[in-house]
Amino acid sequence: MSGLSYMTTDPPNAGVPTESQDGKPLGQDEMYMRNAFPLPESAPEGFEVVMPDQPTRFLNAADLKGFTQVETRFVLECAGNGRILMDPVPEGIAWDLGGASFISAAGVLLKDVLERLPDQVVELIFTGADRGVVAPEEEIPYQFSIDRELAASETPLLVTRIGDEPLTLAHGAPVRLVVPGHYAMKSVKWLTRIEGVTMPFRGHFVEKYRYYRDDLEPEAAPVGRIKVRSIIASPSNGSTLSAGTIEVRGSAWSGAAGVTGVEVSIDGGENWSQAEIASDASAHAATRWMLQTDIRPGPAVIVARATDAAGAIQPLRSRWNQGGYANNVAHRVTVRVV
Repeated sequence: MSGLSYMTTDPPNAGVPTESQDGKPLGQDEMYMRNAFPLPESAPEGFEVVMPDQPTRFLNAADLKGFTQVETRFVLECAGNGRILMDPVPEGIAWDLGGASFISAAGVLLKDVLERLPDQVVELIFTGADRGVVAPEEEIPYQFSIDRELAASETPLLVTRIGDEPLTLAHGAPVRLVVPGHYAMKSVKWLTRIEGVTMPFRGHFVEKYRYYRDDLEPEAAPVGRIKVRSIIASPSNGSTLSAGTIEVRGSAWSGAAGVTGVEVSIDGGENWSQAEIASDASAHAATRWMLQTDIRPGPAVIVARATDAAGAIQPLRSRWNQGGYANNVAHRVTVRVV
């Protein structure tokens, strides 16, 4: 995979360089990879739709072509992105800030495929073809659930393409769920089954992705929407710059609402300047931003923090929780100016 930094290879877990997080959509060979289990050896033929009091349906990627096709841009982000910036560092994959990718995806709205949800359904469980062993030594498939309201909204998609290419096996082909605006544990790959259930699902991963011993959230609250975040794509950490006018640029996003502003400091957070943000900013997408500013010789710490339309602003200090989730602390890079 192009430019990715692998933390594990089996299963593959790999991050994107911050230099690539500049607000341009990434191709599949550039996207980050997060897998709890080994990749399936082959793609599933399709997926079942199982609902109470309804006949079971079986659909495949070809069947989805018969539905209205939609395309959307959004940031797919791992809930553990920024984990190693916590103190102390929680257990888990050692994500710095590479666990996110801005992509353009195409497919069909989940609600169109579901047609009519029975009144008694409160959640939908999505099952992938990937399987593995979890404690206590039990083999399970990857499963996650979303509630009825979210499932029936205009947000979740059944994706068959990324950019101009069919979805690849590495990223969940032939069909994967994506839930823009929410951390990616909900975006089940290699979809084999959608099941409507009448009681809340308490599977392994639903229980894992909760805020335990969190600084801000209620105990065991589910990890949900992506927190507002900005990334400095340039200059890169450790680089040497010439004194004078420099350009600082990057991208920002939020799962709650569109990004409304990005502030940049070149003195470690003492003073701030408002960056210029792209006019095409929209909810769930990455917003490009840029600031030209003067900088003096010597070491410098550049910091960027974003604000979204819901009023959320990135903190200057890391939050903490047991799982290492949703740490959206403001991004810092240290440079040398000569």
